[in-house]
Amino acid sequence: MGKLLTLAFAIMLAVPAAAFAQDDKVYELAVAWNDIWGPKFRASQVYRPGGELERRVFERTGGRVKLKIISKMFPTEQLFQAVATGKVDIADVAMPWESSTYPLWNWGEVPGIVDSSPPIGLAEEEAVYSDPKVRELYDQSMAKYNLKFWFVTQWDPANGIWSKGLISGLADLANMKVRAGGYFPTVGLRAIGGTPVSVSGSELGPAMISGTIDGVLTSLGFGYSIGLAQVSKQFTLTPLSPTWSAVTVINKKKFDSLPKDLQEAVIEAGLDIQRAVNLSTIAEYILSTDILTLANVKVAEFPESDKAKLAEASKAVEKEWLDQTGKEGEELLAAVRAAVNKYRSFGK
Repeated sequence: MGKLLTLAFAIMLAVPAAAFAQDDKVYELAVAWNDIWGPKFRASQVYRPGGELERRVFERTGGRVKLKIISKMFPTEQLFQAVATGKVDIADVAMPWESSTYPLWNWGEVPGIVDSSPPIGLAEEEAVYSDPKVRELYDQSMAKYNLKFWFVTQWDPANGIWSKGLISGLADLANMKVRAGGYFPTVGLRAIGGTPVSVSGSELGPAMISGTIDGVLTSLGFGYSIGLAQVSKQFTLTPLSPTWSAVTVINKKKFDSLPKDLQEAVIEAGLDIQRAVNLSTIAEYILSTDILTLANVKVAEFPESDKAKLAEASKAVEKEWLDQTGKEGEELLAAVRAAVNKYRSFGK
């Protein structure tokens, strides 16, 4: 017994003290959170102080990683650069707003990849962001900016046109001035025959009333939250902008400084949040369609006779996206489509 104790003591002395101290070290990561959408949207509220993300990271890491949530730390348009330069450790970046600057991570705005029915498309999109190959490609491309891809929070797709009048078919778009948010939705809107008009988000309702615009291409939930149901007769689904997600990123140097076991635990915590938000966003969308019915707003789709034309015209978005992203885009899009096909093959 004495020899065994001596051997155990010798092994302990041979292991660096840091290896033991590391288990007790607590790491604090600062999170920039802007809360620009308010309490109605769970996809934003998971980041709030004391909220789901903070709690999940704490639980997954046994309290060894703590998040410090800082509201309004940087303007929304500066969050990407703030994390990349180490001014803050973590932020959720509304990638569709960054589409003209960082198009690679906006593959979700390419029509025809995920199902155009939001409840189905949202589930397919979540499967993409959980796919190991897709996550690997995100990490490779983000590493150039000193970023680590963590997870996404999904909003309902920005693929519907809120309109003052009824839309019975594609021909009606020819005479419509429509506001589309972001570069690729504008490309798509022009391709299917609409006339894009630039109007700030805060002025959409008044612009509809005054006739400055005839419609708004955006999500059902966001449109309802800013009062578009009060000035619209119809919400028409299109193939455009089939996803809308915020990408949560971590400063890569900060992430790499964490012990391996904590890195894995942090990643799993993010995936927990991603899955949970996916389910709630699907539920919110389904409930929102009922709310529109109560508000006397017709929920519609383009007729079958127009869908082939719509699909063909929408290819202009994919062409523009590939022109801007090159080989990286081709590789990512192939991985994304493979992930969607894998998801769809379940049970077959």
